[in-house]
Amino acid sequence: MLMHKPTFFDTIQKKPLVAFFLILCVCSTPFTAQADEVVSPYEPVEMCQYVDDLTFNGTLANQSVQWQSSLGPRTIGSEASAIFRASVEENITGWNQQNAAQWNVSMHEYTVDNLTFTNIQASLRPENFSDNTPRIVLVAHYDSRDAAERDPDMNRTGDPIIGANDGASGAAALLELARIIPPMQLDYEVELLWTDAEDKNHTPHTFFGADAWGDDQTEVDINRTDAYIVLDMIGDADLQLTHIWPGNDSLWSTITPLAQSLGLVEDHPDCNGMPGIKILDMNTSIGVSDDHLAALEIGIPAIDLIDIRFGPNATAFGGYWHTHEDTPDKVSAESLQTVGRLVELGLKSNAWIWNSTVRQVADETIDEEPDESDQTMDSTDDETEPQSYPLLAMAAGASMAILVGVILTLNWKIRKTLK
Repeated sequence: MLMHKPTFFDTIQKKPLVAFFLILCVCSTPFTAQADEVVSPYEPVEMCQYVDDLTFNGTLANQSVQWQSSLGPRTIGSEASAIFRASVEENITGWNQQNAAQWNVSMHEYTVDNLTFTNIQASLRPENFSDNTPRIVLVAHYDSRDAAERDPDMNRTGDPIIGANDGASGAAALLELARIIPPMQLDYEVELLWTDAEDKNHTPHTFFGADAWGDDQTEVDINRTDAYIVLDMIGDADLQLTHIWPGNDSLWSTITPLAQSLGLVEDHPDCNGMPGIKILDMNTSIGVSDDHLAALEIGIPAIDLIDIRFGPNATAFGGYWHTHEDTPDKVSAESLQTVGRLVELGLKSNAWIWNSTVRQVADETIDEEPDESDQTMDSTDDETEPQSYPLLAMAAGASMAILVGVILTLNWKIRKTLK
């Protein structure tokens, strides 16, 4: 059988959201748009009562970063990758012995495009779990880049990197969350997902682990998942979090009050009255392709908490990113604790659980046949979400016209070439 490398048109057919995003990065014009606002599925919650009791330990998370880095590159199929997986299972099994609430840890192996990779899933369910129990999914990739294509030393661009920040930081944060979540006694499910093969140097780029997880989700799983939050590159000592698109705007709207409560928004007082510093900047919006796309593709509200300016004065996707300078000495325990406690606060305050009315409406529509004239509960539909931040105009008429033109032109050229 004649085989050919995946073309851009193949990507359009298989992953329309990803293809749309990539084209938009090239051809769309930035502008600020205000859509008709509707009620967010997330209810405002009181957060300050939880702030003084936060326990996420950045020092412990950083110790995990140092240990992961000592293993060397955790590339797909490597011994270091297997050692990390065994460590996650061993640690969580130990914590299960100390708590009434028990994590269920499972390994999920897949083979795609001749690549074999393994996701780690840990699920903690309440005693009264049912098919209607809400679920929050927290995600980080644990693999490290297999090629330092941005390294200034051209002799080393083909070598794998340590990936202390881009890989180990998010994975370490999930592990520390696994330690502190059981005592919270949450009345909803939390799933921790360590994805593999996120940083595989592959063309066209595919987020293999996240995509495989998405393919495994049932309609019930999708409809009860209120939030899917990616933690990536969160250990940078010069932590700078911004609004990332694509992303679910309603879910993004919950992040600002959480950050304000912790003093992470410039000039906004925290819960103790101290002025905030500029760590979260929602006025800056940056396009990022990451593990959150897989969830958005199947209709799950998803966002990406990521610092893509890695290093002092780094530009977007600059600095130490995808170089051999991504080493553990550049990861900060303080940054890990900042992001970890923001997530912990979101969990404890139920900030990411839909209100009961929206949940009931969503449940009632699960088994209904879709009607083209109906407005559904698709959380990635712009008309069901408030556009409360300046974004690039994904629906701008000019961009759409260019988009259609590019697709048609490329389709014609590809078909002509393959004849």
